[in-house]
Amino acid sequence: MQNLQRYILNNQSLWRGRLQKINNQEVVGNNHFIIRRLNSGDVAAMSELSAQIYQHLGVGEECFIHKHDQAYYQNIINTPDYEYIGVFHGKNLIAMSYLHICRNHSDFCDEIPGCPRNFFNTPNDKLAAFGGDSVLPAYRGNSLNQIMISYRMERAAAQNCQGVASIIDRHNHWNMPPYFNNGFSMIGTATDPSDNGKIAIMHHNLCREEKQTSHGIAVPFNRLNVIDNLLAKGYIGGAYNPQTASISFVLPSPQRNQNRQPLNFSIITNHIMSSRHV
Repeated sequence: MQNLQRYILNNQSLWRGRLQKINNQEVVGNNHFIIRRLNSGDVAAMSELSAQIYQHLGVGEECFIHKHDQAYYQNIINTPDYEYIGVFHGKNLIAMSYLHICRNHSDFCDEIPGCPRNFFNTPNDKLAAFGGDSVLPAYRGNSLNQIMISYRMERAAAQNCQGVASIIDRHNHWNMPPYFNNGFSMIGTATDPSDNGKIAIMHHNLCREEKQTSHGIAVPFNRLNVIDNLLAKGYIGGAYNPQTASISFVLPSPQRNQNRQPLNFSIITNHIMSSRHV
């Protein structure tokens, strides 16, 4: 599979890639997508995409995707510390998501409820919370969610965030590969206060490469009690096996905290483009 092309236009980072399928059918020719940061000129398209996504939500997914109108997006698009990014096929917005730069534990917990750790040790610490991952059903199967995660990781690193985090639905194994494939680890579980949904907390330290491994205790993703017990004992979910729908849990090594170096996003991008998960 081809690599993403990156370029700068009007001081903005744009990524370009080729769509593999539309409506679950393989496409031919130059069907490309562009990913970029959204702005006030995109709010009408954001509202329309939100409405379309909301129509296709499954049971229990309302806590992850909320239907918002144009006025909401017009207000939040200019809110400090929020960035929305979108994927376009031609002029059509086909996917979007956001990152929220959190500057204290309280703001972080508003986005990531039930997080078992406080990552804010100094007044200068910042973490990015990811949310609103949305891809139109017709365009699923192109790794767009994975690519949006990687794009936001780069944006967070550029703003000197020490780490990034998000929540996923524990009952939906389809939204696990995009985060695990981007080097995230499962560090905890919680109950979402908005609807009592079962969520898992995913985290990636941007100051070092997360070393994933398939070696460890493999647990089916839906064995919730077993997973809770392992996390309580200090294990973390380090990798996901889509063939067995299982998560590999390992004990963090002390060496993981050494040799802190910036992430190489070109390596991450190449890894993403080698996968076919949404």
